[in-house]
Amino acid sequence: MNHLKNMCLVVLIMSAFIRCTEIYNPVIDSQADALIVEGLITDGTGPFTVKLSKSVIFTSDSASIQKEVPGAKLTISDNEYNTFELNDKGFGKYTLPVNFKAKTGNSYTLHIETTDGNIYESNAQQLLPSQSFDSIRGYYTTQGYMNMNSEYKNVGGADIKVDLLKPVTGLDSMPRSRFSTNITVQYFFALYNPLIVDWHWAYFGWLSLPLNGIENITDEKALSSGIKNHSLGFMPFGIESYGFNTSTFTSVIYYLRVDQYTLNYDSYLFYQGANKQLAASGKIFDPVTAQLYGNMKCINHPSKTVLGLFEVSSVIQQAFVVSLLDQEKSVVISKVPYIDIPDTPQKSYKVWDGNPLLKPKDSLFIAIPFPNWWYHD
Repeated sequence: MNHLKNMCLVVLIMSAFIRCTEIYNPVIDSQADALIVEGLITDGTGPFTVKLSKSVIFTSDSASIQKEVPGAKLTISDNEYNTFELNDKGFGKYTLPVNFKAKTGNSYTLHIETTDGNIYESNAQQLLPSQSFDSIRGYYTTQGYMNMNSEYKNVGGADIKVDLLKPVTGLDSMPRSRFSTNITVQYFFALYNPLIVDWHWAYFGWLSLPLNGIENITDEKALSSGIKNHSLGFMPFGIESYGFNTSTFTSVIYYLRVDQYTLNYDSYLFYQGANKQLAASGKIFDPVTAQLYGNMKCINHPSKTVLGLFEVSSVIQQAFVVSLLDQEKSVVISKVPYIDIPDTPQKSYKVWDGNPLLKPKDSLFIAIPFPNWWYHD
């Protein structure tokens, strides 16, 4: 009898849960499209670009739709009543004049008129004074890393950390920064032919990749004294992590470039929201993608969706060579000149150092004026 009562109780509880369960069919406007704005101006050297595109209609074949937005009229105005017209470079890209120079303390507003008659405008974005981290250092550690061959392995490397102690203004003691970090692995090795005097191939090249997979911003819960031990990311040692054959290399340099952007509050909220999107793991309170809005609005149709960000940030660019004292497992970071490294689809360049009469037709030499610490023939 007791067993029957227990069975009935279980059935009643299950029935209650089933009655409380409903199938949720979200309403999706498959015909809605949205303008996407990607723009950045800094107090650094231009030219600065604003990119316009349209989100793909939900039920469409994305490959058949031209997402770029050409033919728009873009201007940027400041609080000193100056207006700067952007040039249409095609493919949805618009650039400011090369002589444009942003001023610290000024506010800038982006104005867009598209060919469909819509008018868009950003909130006024103030350019805050630039700030730099007070110190940079690296700690040797071992952690899991997905290498260039899509292999996940435990590797040794440097956890790069910085301190930020300087307040942005006297009224706001919290440093709000975004870090764009790029590591370039530069290599050199030579192959000799003992049968030919003074003949050898000298191979040198480089591979660049970002240090982080998400936007690296400072923690909003900073102390009034600043931020300490903020991690810029993990940098592996050992060229096998970068897809190279370790048996052939004689010299390797790890070159780290750090671009530090001082954010105003609008930009900080945008990147904070973007990171929450990337960190979502399917939990009930994970953010919804549609919640990620920027600082743009449609003037003539306020209900029209606009995505993206017009960012106005000051920037400081610094570069370092990171090395490892292998016996001590000590990371050494030395400041070096900041240089622009060309993008390359290849991993290696061949440099001919031998008899020019024997020079193969497929040899490739690119003369790039690197600093003296960068290996170059």
